[in-house]
Amino acid sequence: MLSCHSDKDKSNAKTQSINKAWRKVPDSWINRALRFNYGKVDTTLLHEFANFIKPDTLNNPHTEHVDPNYGLIFNCISVDLDGDQQNELVCLVGWDVYSPYLAVLKQINGAWYLIYKEEIDTFYNSPTIYVANSYSREKTFYLRRVYDHGSGIYIDGYSFYKLDNNQVYKCLDIVNDAHIEGWGLFINQSVKSDFEFDGDSDDALSVNYTYNFFPGSIYPSDYSWDGHEDKPLINGEETAYYIYDSKKHKYKLDIPSYENKATDLTAEKIACFGDFGDDSLFVKAYRRQIDTVIKIGTPWQKKLLRKYLLLAQKSKTVRTEILEEKASAGGTKFYGPKK
Repeated sequence: MLSCHSDKDKSNAKTQSINKAWRKVPDSWINRALRFNYGKVDTTLLHEFANFIKPDTLNNPHTEHVDPNYGLIFNCISVDLDGDQQNELVCLVGWDVYSPYLAVLKQINGAWYLIYKEEIDTFYNSPTIYVANSYSREKTFYLRRVYDHGSGIYIDGYSFYKLDNNQVYKCLDIVNDAHIEGWGLFINQSVKSDFEFDGDSDDALSVNYTYNFFPGSIYPSDYSWDGHEDKPLINGEETAYYIYDSKKHKYKLDIPSYENKATDLTAEKIACFGDFGDDSLFVKAYRRQIDTVIKIGTPWQKKLLRKYLLLAQKSKTVRTEILEEKASAGGTKFYGPKK
């Protein structure tokens, strides 16, 4: 996979058309990138890259920092992505590790071009590039990024790409870890996934999702940021399969027609992972599962889910607030929207 440049004579290779949007890159820059000294601070390549992409700019929030080189990132992989026996360069380039460019550079008709760039916004950690030996002439490369991180909230995920006919396609995004607890939401969530490429006969990957939707503040002694992950309302563990569609350049969710149980994953259910506070989406996607728990769940689950469904009819995002309810059993408390 990490093959060297082919030494074969390419003089008879078919001339390929050049996209006007591509930026030509000097061979000298490519050669220095391939020999980059990771143990030495060198901003020359970054300055030159910034000139390639003008009028676009490289975000640099550290211009006034005491260390002028604080946060910069330059990292590249040389790999044959499209099976043409020539290596491309996949790079992360930026003055700031939290907002670098993902860049793909390719040699076409003997010259190098920047054929793809995408600014990757992330929190706390720089993105990480991977290349998979997927069952395809066009190898899949992907990166992990942190979307959000804070008190009671975290979400990161993977984005998958392919290079086909000199064009880069983003072909799938999946959640890796999504967690929110508190924030005044009635429904909190914890989602984790792991995946592997199926390398025997299909360009496909399987993703195992473990999910738990649980209540936020439910007791009088709770604070607004409290949650109860140990008391699931809707939870499960299922595997989803994605098969690459070479015509649409997408990894498409493949759900067999015989999978129609209330607990089976659907595209609508997966769309809820990491979409915090969208209760209208959640109720629509998980209604059969919610109804099942209301039938066979614990009294505690049944009570909360019935209350939740009533509130979800009134608001797209159901928030919690302790309200007094005078019940025959005495002074109990429940949660509902503000009056």
